[in-house]
Amino acid sequence: MTIQRLRFRLRKLREHGEELAEESGELNLVPYLDIIMNIIMFLLATITFQASLASININVPTSSLASSAPSTAPKPELNLTVSITEKGYTLATSGSVLFRGFVLTAQGVQQTSNELPTVPLGADGKHDLVALTQLLGQIKALYPDEERAIITATPQIPYELLVSTMDAMRQTTVPGSDEGKVLFPGVLLGAGVN
Repeated sequence: MTIQRLRFRLRKLREHGEELAEESGELNLVPYLDIIMNIIMFLLATITFQASLASININVPTSSLASSAPSTAPKPELNLTVSITEKGYTLATSGSVLFRGFVLTAQGVQQTSNELPTVPLGADGKHDLVALTQLLGQIKALYPDEERAIITATPQIPYELLVSTMDAMRQTTVPGSDEGKVLFPGVLLGAGVN
């Protein structure tokens, strides 16, 4: 065997080896799959945590089927509705809209004026949650068994104001403590909340 043939043979073997390496050279996908799985687990954990922070305890109105004749005479419901507008809070009951300065008695509502909203904006131009809570406390004193109230708002009302109004409707706050008197724990979102 001559040197030329030996070189030729070595060159052929080298080329053949390179072809085999190119054909069998597959990409290892395991590290990439590990990264994708870690990202998916991270996203699931953060979404679950975000959902637990963003939940608000509310009741939505439910429909019920008509039943046969009720066993007792139905008690008239208060159907208290608090509407949030740009001018303040307007309160209404099943009987009427409550104007500013109303007097609520066991016999009914006595209107002293025809001005709306029931609770106007405060001196600082913001919605007066304290005055709203005081009025709701007066209403709760006359209707102690009533637990439901409906809240509505115009589309321009910020979400934060809606949530703080719902909190004010649920209970009064006692200064210097975390506890308060329960007002209307069953706050329902009514039509008009966007």
